[in-house]
Amino acid sequence: MTRVAIVLSALILVLAACGGTRSLTIDDNGDRVSLSPGEEIRVSLDGNATTGFTWELVENDVTVIAPVGEPVYEEATGDMVGTGGTWTWTLRAVGTGESPVRFVYHRTWEDEPPAADYSFVAIVGS
Repeated sequence: MTRVAIVLSALILVLAACGGTRSLTIDDNGDRVSLSPGEEIRVSLDGNATTGFTWELVENDVTVIAPVGEPVYEEATGDMVGTGGTWTWTLRAVGTGESPVRFVYHRTWEDEPPAADYSFVAIVGS
């Protein structure tokens, strides 16, 4: 391989590692997440829609970080009825600044405190 080919191969590997969408789960609850403008993150939270509970995005500054489309619920695979699944949101950093991002797990029709809460702070730099 020529020196140019080696450098180009290394550059492609570095760029590939930087690409893609970052993923967050319940383990990232309370974290501060640094993003670049235009960067996307995927938030995946486990739950069980058969119980009437759902995860809902209840707080975010849409001038800093905004949802891309609607959340997707995917049931767990298997033969058992009533098994849970995962709610997934894609969020995009749309402007610079900081924004709390908060989700609650609740039955939307009940006036009860959420069964669970998940949040992080999105920090979007220039």
